[in-house]
Amino acid sequence: MIIKKIELDNFMCYAGNGNCIEFSEGINVIIGDNGYGKSKLYDAFYWVMHDQVFSPEKKAFETTKSAKANLISDKAKAEIENGRLSAAVKITFHNLEKDSVYILERRYSITVTDGKIQEDNDGEFTIMEKELSYLNARMVTDVDRKRMIVNSILPPQIKDYLWFQGEQVESIIDFNQKDTLTKAVNVLSNISRYDSMIEIAEAAAKAAAKEYDTDLRRLSKDSAKSAVLETRRLELEKKIYRQKEEEREVSDNLARAEARCEELLNKQADAKKVSVLQERKRGVVGRLELLNKELKKEQVNFHRKMFHSHWVLKGTEDMLKLYANKFSEYEKKKLLQEAEEKVRKEMEDEVDAKLQTRLPINVPEPNYVEWMLEKERCLVCDREAKKETEAWLKIKELLDRPKEKKKASKEVAVVPLDFSGDLKSLYQNGVALESRIEDIDSDINDALQQRSNLQGNVREVNKEMGAIELDIQRLLADTALTSEGAENILNEYSIQNKKAKDFKDDWSRITHDIAESERLLKEVNDERRDLVTGALPAWLVEKKEVTSDFEIIAKTTRDRVFNNLITQLEQEANKHYQDMTLGNKSARGIIKLRKQTNGNYMPEIIDSNGNPLLGLNTSNIILVKLSAIMAIISAKGNSGDLYTLITDAPTSVFGEDYTIGFCKTISKVYQQSIIMSKEFYKNQELKNELLKNPDIKIGRVYTITPSIVEGERADRSNLSTKIEALN
Repeated sequence: MIIKKIELDNFMCYAGNGNCIEFSEGINVIIGDNGYGKSKLYDAFYWVMHDQVFSPEKKAFETTKSAKANLISDKAKAEIENGRLSAAVKITFHNLEKDSVYILERRYSITVTDGKIQEDNDGEFTIMEKELSYLNARMVTDVDRKRMIVNSILPPQIKDYLWFQGEQVESIIDFNQKDTLTKAVNVLSNISRYDSMIEIAEAAAKAAAKEYDTDLRRLSKDSAKSAVLETRRLELEKKIYRQKEEEREVSDNLARAEARCEELLNKQADAKKVSVLQERKRGVVGRLELLNKELKKEQVNFHRKMFHSHWVLKGTEDMLKLYANKFSEYEKKKLLQEAEEKVRKEMEDEVDAKLQTRLPINVPEPNYVEWMLEKERCLVCDREAKKETEAWLKIKELLDRPKEKKKASKEVAVVPLDFSGDLKSLYQNGVALESRIEDIDSDINDALQQRSNLQGNVREVNKEMGAIELDIQRLLADTALTSEGAENILNEYSIQNKKAKDFKDDWSRITHDIAESERLLKEVNDERRDLVTGALPAWLVEKKEVTSDFEIIAKTTRDRVFNNLITQLEQEANKHYQDMTLGNKSARGIIKLRKQTNGNYMPEIIDSNGNPLLGLNTSNIILVKLSAIMAIISAKGNSGDLYTLITDAPTSVFGEDYTIGFCKTISKVYQQSIIMSKEFYKNQELKNELLKNPDIKIGRVYTITPSIVEGERADRSNLSTKIEALN
């Protein structure tokens, strides 16, 4: 049976009437980016079949009674002021063998009055049936008939393996949850018949044993002792029953602990990688902090060096030369003036010396000299000396000599203000700094180079930290770990390992106790038989032995059949696993279904030598689970031809390398599949391969795009979804 089409009227983001997607045999793909309506389309399928939609807010499925008006398009609700409004989804199924058709429709309605919504309490579900596709459809009203049709389209026991969303893969095949795989095998095989056979065999053996015991008591030579032994036997049997119950519980706990250890062992390698990367990151962060501190210090020093290293003098060489020239001129002029003053002084001294040789100072006394000047006659030689004549002036020099001498005795300043010392000090400082100025360029270059080196080191360390951070993010994405989770894994592994050891010790103890109880029971039974007088009826002995053998055979047969199914499942899973991983070059290994102590099975990946591969990434683990899901279907023979696989984002958790392999594999396993995927949305090369690869049995391919551009999705009152066929 295949799905011919789905029609959506005002269902969630599929606003308006007449939204129709037709399907054919092969792989049908709905391509859309995140938030484009893929999951709502999956909800539409699920709603029709199970009256449930997935609530992202509640992280759970909710029924029509809970979802109510949320099922109806916001755009449709915004456009109606008064009237009746419905969300409806109709799926048409075609049984190709019988050419019969079933049309399943679910509808939910509201009444809008002046913009106010009145919700119905429940929806409507109708089934139309065509016995032959070209005949008119008639409505199916019988409840049992409706249930039978729904179950024939999608049997409840295999629903989880045929209709699922990507994130559900983990829980559908959660090998760490007790007997997930065992349960799947039971559901998808006829193994339950063997379970019924075991029940019958156990009941028969029990009845025969009871009858046998009755005869033992009847033929006993010591009925009192026989009764005591009978009581003892019953006590021992009850004890053995309790011990075996305890053994089963311990076995389950041991299996869970071992499974958890196994899971953690795989994650442990990833956790160690994360831990190593985190440690490297911490080291790099430390180096970066030191480098930044050093760079900051270097930048501060760089400014200080303007003064400390005299960089401020850069370009002042000409000023120093100019100052030296000016200072030289000043010194020359000063020396010249001093020389001239010296000459003048020497000349004065020479005059004074001459005068000193003529007459002593104040000789004659100044009064007499003044008389001579007044009389205009030398009183020494009695010669006339008219005023202002040479003789009169010579006499007058005698009066001026002491004053000129006194004046000449004072230090005569060459310049008005003498800065020679300061100017010379400046000159000497300049001379001292001149050699340093020559080194300023190289000094600055060295400092710039030092700073550049530090900045380069900072860039390199930042780059290294970015690469480490990217590795961490990739590793976390691949392993589905968190930074905190990775840190805790080693501790948890240690705890689970300890638990496993303790449970194993308990199991050994209980096994020993059971063996001891069974030994005692045998002794009691032997003692009871020894009390028998006469012979037990042969038919009764034979009956007891036959029913006991029948019980053993039933159990061993069931184990053999089950183990054969497991082997078949393992082979199928490996075939699908190899097909899906063919385009990837990483180590993939082989799926091995390992039997646990409690009888359940758990998959592991081994290499060609049988050694477990540790450190599997999430992609590998999900692929193993998808392989197991497909194997469960394909191992049943024609199951893939009977039912349609519908899955939303099944490949979102593993790389694009696996996507084509996944499409090829489901092309082989299922007659029809409908996949919602974003992997083909932006990758044109991948999309082309999907459409043209001859190994992919392609059906119909569509793209879906929302009417509202990204960034404006907060307003959904105008949201609709455009459906475009690509082939």
